[in-house]
Amino acid sequence: MQKHILIIDDEESIRELCKEFLEEEGYKVTLAVDGQDGIDKMNYDDFDLYMVDMVMPRLDGLETMKRIKKKQPLAVIIITTGFSSIEGAVKAVHAGAFQYLSKPINAEELLEAVKKGLQYGEDLYGPLQKAFEPGTEGTKNEPAILHGFTKEEKDDFMALGRLRKFEAGQNIALDNENASSIVLVEDGDVSIWLSNTTVDYLRTNDSWAEENFILASSTFTTLRSETVCKIRFFERKKLLDFFAYKGERLMKRFMINIINCIFSKWRKSIQRIVMLKLVTGEK
Repeated sequence: MQKHILIIDDEESIRELCKEFLEEEGYKVTLAVDGQDGIDKMNYDDFDLYMVDMVMPRLDGLETMKRIKKKQPLAVIIITTGFSSIEGAVKAVHAGAFQYLSKPINAEELLEAVKKGLQYGEDLYGPLQKAFEPGTEGTKNEPAILHGFTKEEKDDFMALGRLRKFEAGQNIALDNENASSIVLVEDGDVSIWLSNTTVDYLRTNDSWAEENFILASSTFTTLRSETVCKIRFFERKKLLDFFAYKGERLMKRFMINIINCIFSKWRKSIQRIVMLKLVTGEK
C-alpha cells in the first residue's frame, strides 16, 4: 500500500520541494501550511509519517508534535529546523520525534530519513502483531467466510453478490442499498473508518460486517478504497434464502466461519489496545 506523508511547514518553497522529492519516490504527500492546519487534516485522512517544521505560526513544532502524538500515539515524526532552532529540535527528539533534519533540506538525507522512519513504524507494530495474529484456519487464497464450502457451493454463494468497482480514494458507505450486507473484497485494499479514525484494513478475500447476517443492522463504519477495488455485497435476505435452500449443514458451517471472522477482528482490536498502552505507558 502506498505510504502517506504529511508535510507541515509554513514555507511554501520548502513544502513543495519536499513534496517533489517524495512523490518522485512513489510516496503520497499531503501539505499543511502550519501546525493547526496539519492537526485539522488528521481529522480527514490517515498518515504513515509526519514532517514538522519547528518554527511556525499558531502552533510551533513541539506543540504540533505533542498534539499529533495525542491523536496518534504511534506516529512517526521527523522534525525539520533551521540552525537557530536546533536546541528545540533536540528537545523534540527527546519528547518522541523520530529524527530531525536541518534546513536547507538535502534530498538524499530526506529520503533516507523517511525510509528509516517508515521502517521504524512497521517494526514497532511487527512483533506485537505477530504475537496476536489469529490462527491459520482457512487459506489465504479463499475468503474465510467460505472455508469448508465445496467449489460448487462457493460458486453459488459468490453468484449471490452484487459486484461493484470503486476508484482509489472513493468512500464505500454501508447505508441505503448496502445496509445489512456482508462486504467481501474481491480485489484491492480497503481502509475501515469510524468517524475520522482508521480502525482496520481489508485485503483481497477479507470480509466486513459479518454480524449483519446474525442480526440485520446498519453499521457505523465507512469503507474507503485505498486502491482500485472490486467489492461484492451480499444482502442478508438473499443469504437467508440461499441457506434455506442449501440446508442446515451449510448454514452451520457459514455461522462458524462468521463467528471466527468476528473473533479474529476482536483479537486485532485487543492487540491495538495493548500496543497503545505499551507505547504510551498508560495503565
